[in-house]
Amino acid sequence: MAVNETALLMDELASYLAKKVRNDDDACDLAQEAFLRMHKFQQKQRLDDVRAFLYRTANNLAVDQFRRARIRDRYLSSERVQESADGGSNQYAPSAERTVSAEQELARISEIVDRMPAKVRHAFLLHRGKDFSYSQIAAEMNVSISMVEKYIVSALGLLRQELR
Repeated sequence: MAVNETALLMDELASYLAKKVRNDDDACDLAQEAFLRMHKFQQKQRLDDVRAFLYRTANNLAVDQFRRARIRDRYLSSERVQESADGGSNQYAPSAERTVSAEQELARISEIVDRMPAKVRHAFLLHRGKDFSYSQIAAEMNVSISMVEKYIVSALGLLRQELR
């Protein structure tokens, strides 16, 4: 793909995404991420229809962004309700105890993840940390999708076991 062609496609993709996400900066970020994923994918195998791959990837990234925003909004909303029920004076700020507790739990989870076998940890961090799909993880790690599933199940089992 020529440089001018790539630039035009990038602009076209960003414009398409801007209509979906209603934010030009987010649209540009998503378009760039789609191009990065296309580049990674093309290093492993040849794409027949680059445009279709980019639009499909960009659309999936936008959907993932909406999902994360919805989850974040629900969480923040539930925190506000909980703080109000606890009689907190600032309903938007978590209490000091809650902050310390969350930091301790995060440190504990981090320790558990650090002790996981390397492949299990890598798959888990790609899936939960970078929102990669199982197929993307399989391509990244050069393993089958069923192997990725086994890695994720193993990681979740270790976390459950250790957090009890």
